Amino acid sequence: MPKIDSLTVRLKEQLLVIENQMLELLDASTIEQFQADDPFDEDPVVFIGPRHYWAETDESQKRLQLKLRRSYFFWFEQFQLLFCESSQELQKQIATTHTAITDLIEQKSGWSTPSTVEEAKLVLKEKIQTYGQLLQLLEAPDQAKPVLVPDTNALITCPDVSHYATAVGQAEYAVVIIPTVLAELDKLKRDHRDIDFRKKVDSVIRRLKGLRQQGSMLQGVTINKTVTVRMIAPEPNFSETLSWLDPTNNDDRIIATVLELQREEPSNTVVLVTSDINLQNKAEMANIPYVEPPAP
Repeated sequence: MPKIDSLTVRLKEQLLVIENQMLELLDASTIEQFQADDPFDEDPVVFIGPRHYWAETDESQKRLQLKLRRSYFFWFEQFQLLFCESSQELQKQIATTHTAITDLIEQKSGWSTPSTVEEAKLVLKEKIQTYGQLLQLLEAPDQAKPVLVPDTNALITCPDVSHYATAVGQAEYAVVIIPTVLAELDKLKRDHRDIDFRKKVDSVIRRLKGLRQQGSMLQGVTINKTVTVRMIAPEPNFSETLSWLDPTNNDDRIIATVLELQREEPSNTVVLVTSDINLQNKAEMANIPYVEPPAP
């Protein structure tokens, strides 16, 4: 299995792609200067305003802008989630940087319009560095172990989470069982039409309950010496998550919970374990890595 980088590393790599896209846009752009009034004009009009403005964009530039809007705002929403509980000072720095980057993409003419394209590139470099430095604050000096979050079907397919080593490619990792998955297991055990399937789900639940005999599942218990398993109780907070997630959809609740786990430990690599193609698709949209559960 190829190595999966932490979220901070992935965001840095994606930011580099965005920077290159913006440089491409700037190279195709022009900044012009307002002409000063003729001092010998008998009836001069005094104009007070910015000295420079972005020239009108052509169709090629508009296509570049559209591409950038999609990639940058998609990136920024995920970046912003990591700092939603940061200080006012940090929030102000992020807002200022975001405004400057957005102005360069939209090419809004105003008092902050650079005098040349080269100056605009320097502004871009400075703001990209600011984002990079903020991400650096979240990185831990030590290599953290992966955190695996199995969905309901993954636990039913392979209830022994110590076997997930084959999926993640290493023996030491943590497993987090989330409330949406526990609720789905209980519902399947109670309501599924197939009695044999209900028995299978019941065995998964009993296995999870059996782990409590080894210690507190909220704090985490260790199995096979290298695997830590814990449960979390809080439901996801949809006021601080990606805008397109629906709180009434269980797949979206899983995604929102994984994002919260990632935000709590951004230097860790939080991986969703699922074979559900729709959930995999949503995970990719949310910048969450995923792996298939191992064969039973």
